[in-house]
Amino acid sequence: MLGSLALHRGVLFVGRFEKTAHVGLFDLETGSAIGGFSFRDERRGSSAAAGLAVDDDRRLFVADTRCSRVRVFTLFGLEIGGLGEEPGGSCEVSSRDAPGAIRSPVDVACQGNSEEGKVVVALSGERRNAVQVFDAGLQWLRSLRAPGRPDSVFRGIRGVALRGALLYVAEGGRNAIHSYRDGEFLTSFVIPCRGGRFEPQAVAPLDDGRMVIACGGGASAIVLVDGAGRLLRVLAEAGDDVGRVRHPTDVVVEERESDGKSQVIALDQDGERVQLFTLEGRCSGALAERA
Repeated sequence: MLGSLALHRGVLFVGRFEKTAHVGLFDLETGSAIGGFSFRDERRGSSAAAGLAVDDDRRLFVADTRCSRVRVFTLFGLEIGGLGEEPGGSCEVSSRDAPGAIRSPVDVACQGNSEEGKVVVALSGERRNAVQVFDAGLQWLRSLRAPGRPDSVFRGIRGVALRGALLYVAEGGRNAIHSYRDGEFLTSFVIPCRGGRFEPQAVAPLDDGRMVIACGGGASAIVLVDGAGRLLRVLAEAGDDVGRVRHPTDVVVEERESDGKSQVIALDQDGERVQLFTLEGRCSGALAERA
């Protein structure tokens, strides 16, 4: 089982999938379930919730990797649109690496609403057009360029995140975080650790330019870095006990008036566990055994 997270106005969205994809909604204050729905593509026999995002109109975007589609749902689970393979289509993965083509999406981020906003889709594999930007009406705007030469490709994108005009990309192939402003590349960094470097899986940017990054691999961790990628604090080290993380797949942050009161929510153990931390690194436990 694998999974993903999204946070919007105090509601935590937890996506999990094996053959059937499930999205659960939770009140972050109480930890109580307040809704949820499941879906599975009938023709392919499976679906995924590899990435989640919610816009200001409460449209829920779900990256269904297995069907090469970004599905758009209401909070009640009614599918109202999307990008890529149409529902009931063949679900065959397109081989095209072309602007606007959706192939095996692994994450999605959004900003604004259905009239004024944008949606960013991250695609798996080695592709030039692995990070694509769409407008609020889901019309293609641009593809981001990988760092390096003009013909460089992205290798193994893990996650994307938006914060104002800034867009962040976690790339597994380079073990790097890239940042862009209005579609133009700004900078990249890797995070060193003992015995190698962290493998970024997801990034959650903060208002002051810092970032919380979920790192997988043998050096599983949740880390806090500054805007230049310098390590400030390890919020959770590798391990199976509560307060540690094993193979985290996503992280989101609810910022509050101080680091000690802000909440970092991490999904680890391949989607089995949701844990809550502060930006100071204190763990307040798991949301539930299977939130």
